[in-house]
Amino acid sequence: METISSQVKEEYDANYKDGVLAAVKDGTDKWGLMGTDGKWLMAPAYKSLSYAGKGVFMTAGKRGTAYVDKQGAPAVWPEKEAASVHFFKNQGRYGIQDKNGNIVVAPTYKAVLADFSEGLAFVKDNKGEKVAIDEKGRVQFAAPYDVILPYHHGLAEYQRRVSHFNLGGFLAGALIGSSTHSVYYDDEVAPLTYDGVKRGYLDRAGNIVIDSKNDAVYPMTEFGTFVRNKGKLGFVNRKGQYLIAPGNYSLDDGRLLDDVDGFVSLKDKENGKWGVFSMVDGAQVIDFAYDGVQFLGAQRLLLTKGDKNMLINQETGAFVAEFPARVKWLAFLLEDYTWCWNDKKEYAIVDRNGQVQYRAATGQIQDVKSFRNGLTPVKTKTGWGLMDHQGQWIVEPQYKDITMV
Repeated sequence: METISSQVKEEYDANYKDGVLAAVKDGTDKWGLMGTDGKWLMAPAYKSLSYAGKGVFMTAGKRGTAYVDKQGAPAVWPEKEAASVHFFKNQGRYGIQDKNGNIVVAPTYKAVLADFSEGLAFVKDNKGEKVAIDEKGRVQFAAPYDVILPYHHGLAEYQRRVSHFNLGGFLAGALIGSSTHSVYYDDEVAPLTYDGVKRGYLDRAGNIVIDSKNDAVYPMTEFGTFVRNKGKLGFVNRKGQYLIAPGNYSLDDGRLLDDVDGFVSLKDKENGKWGVFSMVDGAQVIDFAYDGVQFLGAQRLLLTKGDKNMLINQETGAFVAEFPARVKWLAFLLEDYTWCWNDKKEYAIVDRNGQVQYRAATGQIQDVKSFRNGLTPVKTKTGWGLMDHQGQWIVEPQYKDITMV
């Protein structure tokens, strides 16, 4: 099975190797793609521009959403290209066609509930029943759920609606930037958020692996997910087996996980301290003894104790360097360098050993983003540009925004 981690690492520098440097917004508020030679690959023309995977980009403009390659030529959404069959609609009903347009199943379905993924889809049949079908239209099992999502790595998320107003989903976004944790996140080091959705998970046979009747089921990760029930929080793997037994833990103040190496920080509600668990086997690898835990990627994490931050080698547990707790950090992700800054907005680039490589003049920098392929987007009073780890401008600051792709 191709994991989230392997996908992240496979795609991480694929665009860079293909000559794509970054998505850039110019003075007209339009996005384009800049090449590694500093020239436009795709001239700014889009309201939004994001990477969809496999060398394909998703754009939005006057004509709606479209998929294009790095030079703006029409392209096929990667997931659609990978599917061997797809649904088509005729006279208000849905049928199934193969890649060549041959009809596999005549239009009989009243609705498509979830598109084909991993060989299965969910539909409402001609009798109005919700069922799972294979690529030949054969019914696999009943799926009587309010909402059902496509399969992903062998599991499908189902949801049930609740009759009362749920404030949890509304507040989730506001809780991410808590005072306990001050790291910005990307694919590899991310917040794990409960959004208030009453969800559960099905295996490929339609068996309920994790029940939506629990008080709270968090979104699934590569390793499994957290389940809160009757006031206790635990972690279950993708088979629904508990790896971290339910306990008096808090995830809501930090929700930090390292989704590449499989670690998560939890707070012990009894002593108010943070520790670290493995999501691979459930073992506690760092005791509940710290005021904060921050995963930085690149085998580095910060342990906060009092007014100090200790930079730790995540692989060996060895102490690397010490910084004041008030210093904030961007994640290394898969890079050798990152930014840190203090409450006076004094910015510095540090390496994985905690050594300062570049220190910006006070007031020079307004904002920064994580390094990728050795470069970092940096904002000054004249706009966004790209800088290397020694503080040299590779692309002069002049743009409204830059996103590494």
